[in-house]
Amino acid sequence: MRKGPQPRAAARSASAAPGGRKSHWTTKRPSPILTAVKQYHPTTDWGTLGLLALQHALFWGNLALWWIRPLPVAVHVGVGIVAIHLAFTIWHEAVHRNVSRRGWVNDVTGVLGMFPYMTPYFIQRWVHLEHHRRLNEPADPNLVYAEGPFWTLPFRYPRALRYARQVLRDDPRTPGERFADRVAMGVLAGVWAGAWWLGAADDLLLLWALPLVVAKLFMDWYINWLPHVGLPADRFAGTRIVDVPWLTPLVLAHNYHAVHHLWPGVPWHRYPVVFRDRHAYLVEHGVPIERAVLVPRRCTPAERRARSLAG
Repeated sequence: MRKGPQPRAAARSASAAPGGRKSHWTTKRPSPILTAVKQYHPTTDWGTLGLLALQHALFWGNLALWWIRPLPVAVHVGVGIVAIHLAFTIWHEAVHRNVSRRGWVNDVTGVLGMFPYMTPYFIQRWVHLEHHRRLNEPADPNLVYAEGPFWTLPFRYPRALRYARQVLRDDPRTPGERFADRVAMGVLAGVWAGAWWLGAADDLLLLWALPLVVAKLFMDWYINWLPHVGLPADRFAGTRIVDVPWLTPLVLAHNYHAVHHLWPGVPWHRYPVVFRDRHAYLVEHGVPIERAVLVPRRCTPAERRARSLAG
């Protein structure tokens, strides 16, 4: 039996100080974890770069077609949803340095992939790595998404905004990262201001803001809620796999999210392969593996704390 790579206790930058300035990737000593998963990790991940190209072709092409030769509104809104839905996978791979061995390629990919999502990349990167460091703990910034039934999630968004304000107040970014985020948000504001000046703000609300709301709810379901709801603060038992083949292409293989939490160096399109190769290892270590999507999954804060203590 092939022995699975030992998962790291947290994400690649988890060994860094909370400020996130010292990266695991800057050390000169080769990581045994990276060596173990190298077979799944290309030098340049053309799959993610292709996804970035597709995202911007869909996003900007959809706007251009609307102004040149419009299709039915539902078609344009649907295309916008798909384009923004791709954002998570793109910036997520960039955060974990899976796009390229060159840091600047990951950063550029992350900024561009995040742009249709209208969120500053570098602050989101820090928040996401905190999620890896503090998986399902009370300090996990993503806990707000999984702490209750999915239908109540919109009512918990204000808590996520309060956390974001706190992070911005402490601001763990480097000056360069802060500048890059401000430039990206400035360009974004310029696009919206230009649309307002040209009388096209309503078009952006329909083709950008509305698809963003729908895509965000969908992404929060399959990334933040489905993999973690009801699970304890444990690196093995804290993230589930939903092994349902028809779901895989719809969520870009993130239904195998536990594979990512155990081996963040594996790119998204290799999750199913790693799941098959390491299935015995995952079962042995108690990773939750489910084969149904529409089953009850809920957990109150008290239940979560009890399960964490029991684990």
